[in-house]
Amino acid sequence: MKNIVCLIFITITLSGFSQKLSMKFNHQALLVNDLNLSGDFYRDILGLEEIEVGAGQNPPKRWFKNNQGIEMHLIFTKQKLSVLPKGIHMAFTAKNFDEFINHLKNKNIKFSNWKGDEYKIQIRNDGYKQIFFQDPQGYWIEVNNVN
Repeated sequence: MKNIVCLIFITITLSGFSQKLSMKFNHQALLVNDLNLSGDFYRDILGLEEIEVGAGQNPPKRWFKNNQGIEMHLIFTKQKLSVLPKGIHMAFTAKNFDEFINHLKNKNIKFSNWKGDEYKIQIRNDGYKQIFFQDPQGYWIEVNNVN
């Protein structure tokens, strides 16, 4: 009887570990030194919709979301921030990649391929196009045409 109780306990415990976690990406939070400059960039360059901040404003914040409802939270800091390497970046897919390239050019936003060649589009091994550029704070952004 004792062995059966132990076996049932072990079975119930292990079955909990085998269930898949159901995770959904909620938001990206970035520290910025100029909330207006960075916020306007994400609104005007990437077309994110500004939404109401659902948290306190100490420190000040601006919140945005994309057309899938995924949020970007910008949080003001006085701390001097280090520039990150390009390998640490966020990536977006442009529905119309060529139109987005023209949008960046019209807004005087410099972009490059991975090597850093200005105004050059990277073609990946799988045939997809991608570019890289930085926001006003120095965070790296990739935009591609992956479906």
